[in-house]
Amino acid sequence: LSGVTSTPAASATAAIDAADAERYAIAVPAVRTQELTGFTRPRAELPLVAETAGRIEAVAADIGETIADDGTFARLDGTFIRLELAEIAVRLEQLRAQVAYDEREVERYRRLAQQNNAAASQLDTFEQTLRNNRHEFSQLAIQQQVLEERLRRTRIPAPTGWRVTARTVEPGQWVAIGDRIGAAADFDTLIVPFALTPEQHAALTALATTTDGIRLTLPDLDLEVAASIYRQNPGFDPETRKLAVELRLDGRIEPQRGGLRATLALPMTERSGAVLLPESAVRKSYEEYWVDPLDGEPVRVLVLGRENGEDGTWLRVSSPSLKPGDRVALKR
Repeated sequence: LSGVTSTPAASATAAIDAADAERYAIAVPAVRTQELTGFTRPRAELPLVAETAGRIEAVAADIGETIADDGTFARLDGTFIRLELAEIAVRLEQLRAQVAYDEREVERYRRLAQQNNAAASQLDTFEQTLRNNRHEFSQLAIQQQVLEERLRRTRIPAPTGWRVTARTVEPGQWVAIGDRIGAAADFDTLIVPFALTPEQHAALTALATTTDGIRLTLPDLDLEVAASIYRQNPGFDPETRKLAVELRLDGRIEPQRGGLRATLALPMTERSGAVLLPESAVRKSYEEYWVDPLDGEPVRVLVLGRENGEDGTWLRVSSPSLKPGDRVALKR
């Protein structure tokens, strides 16, 4: 949180008819602009983890580089898995031929048994052999699927278009299951997190509904960009009593990276109850300042500051008897 600076609030005055504008002014709430500072970061970051053990065969992207269209960050050596698959393919072909032969034998002995030319026990033996070979074929087919899945997982994927933010492996290095070997982040969308008090959160919500909306200033780039509320944590920090809010940069900037300083200017109504009045509504008498409400007696006020607006000089004044919306006569 940086320093607090005041902002002219001439635009906040209520509409006054042209004839009345020469007679009185309407007190408006005094506003101070609080500047909050945050830093850009990627919308999301994903750890890249090895799902199977093996030796790194190749790394497709280094830190700062973009993941290619095939979505591959690294690849493990799958030589032995491919050899096992080849061995299973040979065995499956053998079993496929054996099962076909057993089916013909079972059918032949079934016809012989119906003609009383073969014993029923012989038919039972061939049927059992057929069942066993079919079961073995199914088991090998499942093993083949497992190996094919293991082979697919030798490719360590990452989302296409994301940029690598960490890399901890080199080709030839052995990794175990679950080892974190890198990270990738989505820098296409930049966010800036803030921790806001309830009052600041209310001011931000109100700012989002204005014509100009939320604006963030990037001092490092001498740039101002539009922003919007990306997500809000419904909980709060019990120690600081602040709410976590993330703002999204709606425009693309260059460079599109994290760590850029961003400032958020929040117009906050002063808790003191001070109001803004044009200088012509405040008169000075014997080192004291007074205003003349249309609906009451003169009120002594304390002048807290002076602000220059597009339509003249405004004074920030305070008095228990003066509140926003009161009409105050202008000096003639």
